Amino acid sequence: MGGGQPIKSAKIRAEIDVRKKRAESLYTIDEKSNLRKSHENPVVKKIYEEFLEKPGSYRAEKLLHTTYQEREKYQI
Repeated sequence: MGGGQPIKSAKIRAEIDVRKKRAESLYTIDEKSNLRKSHENPVVKKIYEEFLEKPGSYRAEKLLHTTYQEREKYQI
């Protein structure tokens, strides 16, 4: 149950495999998507051409990447 994971009580997690259900949902969405790879998305290509220059450029790194820091654990 790290960051970005669905928050469910222990009772629900004991009855339902929440990770499996989430994975199934994500795979189903992906299978039905016309654009499955972000680097092939025409909008992303245009943004790079007009603004970000190229993958790995200073601007792309500054705007699209993040750093992580430890946070206080969420109490359910």
